[in-house]
Amino acid sequence: MMLQTAGLSKNFGGLQAVAGVSLTVRERTVHSVIGPNGAGKTTLFNLITGSIKPASGTVKFLDQDVTHWLPNRLAEVGLVRTFQRTSIFRRLTAIENVALAIRSRRKLNYAIRMSRGEEQEIRDEAAALLRQVGLRDRENVTGGNLAHGYQRALDIAIGLALRPKLLLMDEPLAGMSRGDRQGIADLVLKLREELGLTLVVVEHDIGMVMRLSDVITVMQNGRVIAEGPPDAIRENPDVKRAYLHGSFAA
Repeated sequence: MMLQTAGLSKNFGGLQAVAGVSLTVRERTVHSVIGPNGAGKTTLFNLITGSIKPASGTVKFLDQDVTHWLPNRLAEVGLVRTFQRTSIFRRLTAIENVALAIRSRRKLNYAIRMSRGEEQEIRDEAAALLRQVGLRDRENVTGGNLAHGYQRALDIAIGLALRPKLLLMDEPLAGMSRGDRQGIADLVLKLREELGLTLVVVEHDIGMVMRLSDVITVMQNGRVIAEGPPDAIRENPDVKRAYLHGSFAA
């Protein structure tokens, strides 16, 4: 298995944000996590990616216990996350943003001098990643001047620069127009189908989730209330009640 959690729990004071969540993510799938606001989805992501520590439970990545690993160590072995708000450097160009991530992966800081050939190699890799996410003609545009959809694509390219095996995406479609959402959704499928990546996605656009996902986990009040393929989730009575019958018309 690519990722497994067992009995994962986290309390914040008297609030149990995640309560005994067990999750299994198989290789080369898009596995979505959905639920009403406050269901515990982002907290679950934070636990998996080492941003916060669980009160109990375990996280395994490629059969290795990584429960108490820090995010940078997880990234080094291929567990990478993108955030709801893009984490690009707005004053750097697109290609500079991605090149910086490549240097980070190679453990090169700017105090280390490289040959012209090494610099060109990094730039070529960055350009190739930008082409993969649809930014071929925007290499030299600063991050802050990219449209929102292109900023999200750049954020994904930065994640790809770390060479993930598993990419966790926190609301990748948030704040986008319908056209931009469609473009990023198509990119998610491309990452799975052409690059063989495994993706775990938290997303509120239920229509897109139904189209993209191989497996959907539904959370409510910190617990998993259902899991399965899209058709089964759409017809699940517990899920319908959680969403007040309105979100599965698409």
